[in-house]
Amino acid sequence: MDKLKEQAVLTIVELLKKEQAAERAEEYENQLLEMLEEQDRKEIAEVLAGSKLPSLLSDTIAKRIFSADSHRERLAYLLKNVVQDDSIEVEGSYTNEGLMQSRNSKKVIFDEPAKLKDGRHSDTEFQISLQEYIFRRAELYASDMLMFSYSVEEGQKKSEVSYSNTAGVLLVVLMKNSPKEFKKFNETSERYIHRFTKRTADSGISFNSMMTMVFVQLDECLKQFREGRNGEHDSAGNRLDELQILLSLVADINDEKVLKSAKDKNFMRDIIAEVKELSENKEVRAMLLAEKYAQADMNAVRSYERNEGRHEGLAIAARIIADYQSGMSDEQIAFKYGYGIDEIKAVLGH
Repeated sequence: MDKLKEQAVLTIVELLKKEQAAERAEEYENQLLEMLEEQDRKEIAEVLAGSKLPSLLSDTIAKRIFSADSHRERLAYLLKNVVQDDSIEVEGSYTNEGLMQSRNSKKVIFDEPAKLKDGRHSDTEFQISLQEYIFRRAELYASDMLMFSYSVEEGQKKSEVSYSNTAGVLLVVLMKNSPKEFKKFNETSERYIHRFTKRTADSGISFNSMMTMVFVQLDECLKQFREGRNGEHDSAGNRLDELQILLSLVADINDEKVLKSAKDKNFMRDIIAEVKELSENKEVRAMLLAEKYAQADMNAVRSYERNEGRHEGLAIAARIIADYQSGMSDEQIAFKYGYGIDEIKAVLGH
């Protein structure tokens, strides 16, 4: 009987601990919400209240919905149709860290890296922030992937890898906010998917590149969908219409017209249901809030640097350096602040 009482007391203690932890988590959420700007606070509050779904472009959500391991069929569908390559089959994920060329080289962190069954490597980037330098970044990412593909895997002989048998790489960049160069292009063209597969010399000679890079203007796609048109339309007909719905869903999962069309497609209906389920998960909710705070913090730093000097950026840089000196790794610091590993290394000077 005493043992039963002891077990009961332990159970009550554990329940109290969980209750206290839940209270602390709620208090933490409220504190973070108060620190956000009004627009950011409103967006995340609607998600936490269940009145809106979290964006498919959120790092927390995207890596679950389009996982190369648990949802390889979704990622394969996206890659096949965006790249226009029916041979694509996803085998699984691989490390999200690029290849370190030297001790002083910067490390690249991929969003959704996947190994394809034909030996190629791919990466799908979910880009929320406007990046005017997206072409340069894409070339660096694709080049890093290509060197990763050319490197010898564990247990493999160097002689087995050569220029002739190195598989190509795919980089797909999904952009919520189109850079100026793309918007200027849209003044004369309705195309919103841009595939780079060849390199052409000024003489006219060209060759197929080992690096296929595809840029998708999600904002332009969504705009056209709302207006009932599709600049990518060709003889593929319904297939392209379905892709436009999926891309529009990624652009804005809370758009009523998009949701209505998406719910007619089984696999998109499953995506919506899973996002809803994830948004009700306490751990995921905490990650979404932390991600929103980190992104808002980074935007604030960039804004200060552009408009009011570098004081705020220097303050955060000082905290990053202090964390590094206390023994935290670059990866731990990047996770803590929500920045890219390359940005952390830039602050630390390595």
